Amino acid sequence: MGQVGFTARRSSPPPSDCGGDPTQPPPAKSRKTSHRVAIDSLGEDLLLEVFLRLPSLATLVRAALTCRAWRAAVASSPSFRRRFRELHPQPLLGVFCDPRSHDLPVFLPSHGRDRDVLAAIRGGDFLLTRHLRDLDDDAPLRWRVSDCRDGYLLLVNSDAGLVATVNPMAPWMTDFINMPFRITNSANNAADATGQDEYLPISLDVHLICSEEDPMSFQLVWLCHDESRVQATVFSNDTNGWCYLPWVDIEAKASSVAPHEGNKHWLKPGMQANGLIFWPFKNKEHMLMLDTNTMEFTVHEFPIFSEAQQGCSFAVGETKDDIPCIVCVVGTTVSVWMRKFDEKGVERWRFADSVLSSEEANQLGIHGGLKVVTINDGFVYLATTEMIFSLCIETKKIEKLFPMSFRSHHLHPYIMAWPPSLVGNYGKFAAPRLSHQCLTAN
Repeated sequence: MGQVGFTARRSSPPPSDCGGDPTQPPPAKSRKTSHRVAIDSLGEDLLLEVFLRLPSLATLVRAALTCRAWRAAVASSPSFRRRFRELHPQPLLGVFCDPRSHDLPVFLPSHGRDRDVLAAIRGGDFLLTRHLRDLDDDAPLRWRVSDCRDGYLLLVNSDAGLVATVNPMAPWMTDFINMPFRITNSANNAADATGQDEYLPISLDVHLICSEEDPMSFQLVWLCHDESRVQATVFSNDTNGWCYLPWVDIEAKASSVAPHEGNKHWLKPGMQANGLIFWPFKNKEHMLMLDTNTMEFTVHEFPIFSEAQQGCSFAVGETKDDIPCIVCVVGTTVSVWMRKFDEKGVERWRFADSVLSSEEANQLGIHGGLKVVTINDGFVYLATTEMIFSLCIETKKIEKLFPMSFRSHHLHPYIMAWPPSLVGNYGKFAAPRLSHQCLTAN
């Protein structure tokens, strides 16, 4: 039977499309190049959405001031700033305290490790030396902190007869203002507001009224009182002068209880909350309220009268939603009252909640001596002889901030505010302005 033979044939390479050497492997396929979008090519809306995701105001400031376009995007959008405030609490940079000696207020910086917050502290003049020390060689350095809010310090120097508004983050905004009347004796804080030698009202305190959204405008409200009347004296930097408002009789407004009970010193220093200033009566039964929008005085019952009888520590401030509130500490229990409208449309103080129990305080090692320092944007700042704390009214979360390394009766937490350059054309983005000037009273 015949055999069929097969001859093996080497397969030929496939024809080349490019006309090259058929014995060489085909060329590798080229990768498709990806088109990436640079951040500086984003529109303002997308850029602001990116900025909303930054962790803190300190980080936003460093990013937004990178170039003029980014600064302008933030400065021209109030809605963005409002959304950013809702998402990110403004960081605590440190605490000012009044020294006992004749010197400037002392600043204790925050112990946080956030690099952007630390950069903000390094960039500010928290030693207060750029202007206050250069004012006058003969002027004493006895400056005392009277108020601290929205990035400003309100300092009073009774010996020099001056008030100063200082922004440590923008020292060029420092203003010196002559007092509206003569402080005849800084020891008892008496003031001659009427020019009558036989009649010396009590100069109680002065408060700063300002807004982050309008950083170039501010008012000062100075309260004087005698045995039954009060008078507000108001300074506006728009007019560069003091306005003396009429005296108001308070005794008739405090029901049948005389506010002074035979004592000329019947009011305690005031506290501010969302445009309202509250001065508690020393009899612990009432509190005087001034609406700074209308400059109208009213008298209200003190909502924590029973707690005040126990020697509680308390402060007036506002919640994150700008609702006036009172935070009271009895022992180590922290409670909150809020001023809200009732069913009849009348604003009243109502107990809201207990935000820290004695059991929770014991777990943190707080066994007594807890005091309220101040309230700012829904955060309560508390202090013991060993530690400073922050307590969020909304979440009830308490945090240790830093050890109490000094002794002072008055502590003033400094919260980072929005720099003027990010809320408008201020600072180096505006027309030249005198670094500081002495504003005289009318």
